[in-house]
Amino acid sequence: METPQITEERLAAYLRGELPAAEAAEIEAWYDASPANRRTMGEVYRILCLNDRLRAAEEVDVEGSLRAVKRRMRPRRAPLRRLVWRSAAAAAVVLLALGLWFETRTLAERLERPVVVYTDLGERSQVELPDGTKVWLNSSSRIEYRTPLFSRERRVTMSGEAYFEVEHDAASPFIVSSGGLDIKVLGTKFNIRNDAARHRVTTVLLEGSVAAALSGSEEYAVRLRPAQMLLFDSETRSMQLRDCPAASNSIDWIEGHFRFEQTTFEQIVSELERYYNVEVRFMDDSLRGERFSGDFHLEDGIYHIMSVLQLTYKFHYKVNRDNIELYAN
Repeated sequence: METPQITEERLAAYLRGELPAAEAAEIEAWYDASPANRRTMGEVYRILCLNDRLRAAEEVDVEGSLRAVKRRMRPRRAPLRRLVWRSAAAAAVVLLALGLWFETRTLAERLERPVVVYTDLGERSQVELPDGTKVWLNSSSRIEYRTPLFSRERRVTMSGEAYFEVEHDAASPFIVSSGGLDIKVLGTKFNIRNDAARHRVTTVLLEGSVAAALSGSEEYAVRLRPAQMLLFDSETRSMQLRDCPAASNSIDWIEGHFRFEQTTFEQIVSELERYYNVEVRFMDDSLRGERFSGDFHLEDGIYHIMSVLQLTYKFHYKVNRDNIELYAN
């Protein structure tokens, strides 16, 4: 063992799923540190598999089974009986070896398999990562990370929108990759939204500090302070840093609030589709560029919001099964 704290007992507890998240993350980081550690983990895993098989074998009434077999066998077939028993024993050894090989191989596959957390249209969710970082996912969003998780650097890939409260760890930076942008933090609170349709990734910092770089680059040239916003255009690969005094508004969606400030009708419709899992169609394109400011709550319902919007815009709508069609008056 390379580290005194990593014992066979702790490895066995990890493989049984008995460790809390923080200790599991420590084991996974240790596993990723060297080939020797991975071999040690494989040995512990094989021992556990063998113990499980021996434990299962102890529960079988071997003597009773043998007596029943002997009663059915004739004495003159003794040579054949010995041959059958030897063949069966050899087959059992082969099957046991194959089983251990397969389960050991799948251990590495399981540890390397990405973990994916996502929300469908109209859903929101909260998840805690193995290092203690908390993540809130907005509707139609997704995060992905690999195990062993967070050795040397903690990296998450995301799409959609998510709010992160990152657990501080100076020795292991936390990186969010989204839409061609990497956001690097040590411990902080920030919201990031990847609007793929508009080719824009928006990062709003609430607490702490973060740095930004193009994906694949080690040069984190842009740094954000609290109450600042970074706009990244994934087409032109350009970044704009702006002040954002109302930074806390960026996470109103966690409580089901959404706020529009001189937002185009087309963008509003995009939000409504995402929150209410409904398709809204513009039957008249002249409505798309109209702008609106206002606050709503998810519980208001899409038809109430439509009635409020009608006070500003001259339009009417028709409900066609699961679709809403918008017409200019």
